[in-house]
Amino acid sequence: MRRFWDRRAEEDAFFFVDTRLDYGDPDLDWFWHEGDRILDETLAQLGVAVGPGDEVVDVGCGVGRFTRALAARARHVRGLDVSPRMLELAREHNAHLGNVEWIQGDGTTLAPLPDASADACFSYVVFQHIPDPAVTYGYVREMGRVLRPGGWAAFQVSDDPGVHRPRTAAERARSALAGLARRGPRGWTRPEYRGSAVDLDELRSAAASAGLEIERIDGAGTQYCLVLARRHPARG
Repeated sequence: MRRFWDRRAEEDAFFFVDTRLDYGDPDLDWFWHEGDRILDETLAQLGVAVGPGDEVVDVGCGVGRFTRALAARARHVRGLDVSPRMLELAREHNAHLGNVEWIQGDGTTLAPLPDASADACFSYVVFQHIPDPAVTYGYVREMGRVLRPGGWAAFQVSDDPGVHRPRTAAERARSALAGLARRGPRGWTRPEYRGSAVDLDELRSAAASAGLEIERIDGAGTQYCLVLARRHPARG
């Protein structure tokens, strides 16, 4: 995963964060403004908000699109990503942010983040690219580990297996030719991009094993399934 996303970062990092952009010619003003809009819309849909005193983790931060939006709302944000090159670009494009820490992850956990060190976790259009859903369930358990009692996680997963079907030989050939000619993105047909769908019952089980309660699921059966999970409050 690290090598794949490093290559995509070199190819066109912003396009691979949001494929609605023009490949090779991204509108960066739109890109950053759209990050604010998506964050506000997602949190409103799930019924949560980032407070000015919150410490937040942006899981799969990429170039820092949502990290920047979260930093405008929170006390401190840790942006974690598997790709060193994506993080280099995140630092470059967000050098003005004084309340952000950029962290390279291992691609399966939220290490080195300590236990109970965050008020909220956020992730959007990240887990859908993970080829093995077991890794996504592992990240859900990790969010339970790093959240403080009462803290919440808002994240998007795909619950539509058809989106992740293996590509045909013809599709792979067309993608390869377009990439070689630099007329289109490379890597579209690879498992690291195609990703996988989750099973919502297994996701609930993973959450429960980490002390999380799934409070809300919106968009079940779709590629853009939103989930709100909350860490059980401390008792006694």
